[in-house]
Amino acid sequence: MKNETTIPSGIELVHVSKVYSIESQSVSALRDVSLSIPLGSVAAIVGKSGAGKSTLLHIVGALDRVSTGTIRFNGLDLSNMEDQVASNFRNSTVGFIFQMNNLLPEFSAIENVMMPGLIAGFSPMIARERAVEMLQAVGLSHRAEHRPGELSGGEQQRVAIARALLMSPPILLADEPTGNLDNKTSRDIQDLLLNLCRDLKMTMLLVTHDLELANRLPHRITMDDGQVIDRGIF
Repeated sequence: MKNETTIPSGIELVHVSKVYSIESQSVSALRDVSLSIPLGSVAAIVGKSGAGKSTLLHIVGALDRVSTGTIRFNGLDLSNMEDQVASNFRNSTVGFIFQMNNLLPEFSAIENVMMPGLIAGFSPMIARERAVEMLQAVGLSHRAEHRPGELSGGEQQRVAIARALLMSPPILLADEPTGNLDNKTSRDIQDLLLNLCRDLKMTMLLVTHDLELANRLPHRITMDDGQVIDRGIF
């Protein structure tokens, strides 16, 4: 019988550190972080400001590179990818949602949602078809032709979520996605994200200072001073 090599399923960080140089000084944002996150996990990343939460998210999403250590996704080493390979990985595998929705103000909602597909080389027709589906999924098909300035804060964030999901990414990374919203709108966006993750079977890591939101997620990763001090139960 042949020996079969099992490829790890999920996100794996092994002794990851990240050091930034700021005004001739070295600042350690992550310090010797080792963490395994199985696919399908939905986890909050919590901790005080400066704990390294966003840096961890950026490393997982290949927005930033490790200084030392290794990060893998399904056995694929992300640590030293060439820029173009990293860009392709982000576009095809990771959906990003930020506190600031980063929508392009000169384009309509549907045109904003189409962007990842166009970057990936989809025809405008295919990209638009997918964008229509995603806007329907977030309840905004009736606002497809409106520009961001014509949408409420909650509607803009729904457009950002639709854009993040266009490529059907297995990983969704959210950094304070409800931080700029009022309580009711925040709760609606939380419900939407959790329902989408369940229905689409995505892995989601969500950075938040909102303990009520963190308590709604099945898992919690607690950080302090660049280290993971509690990884919950995976």
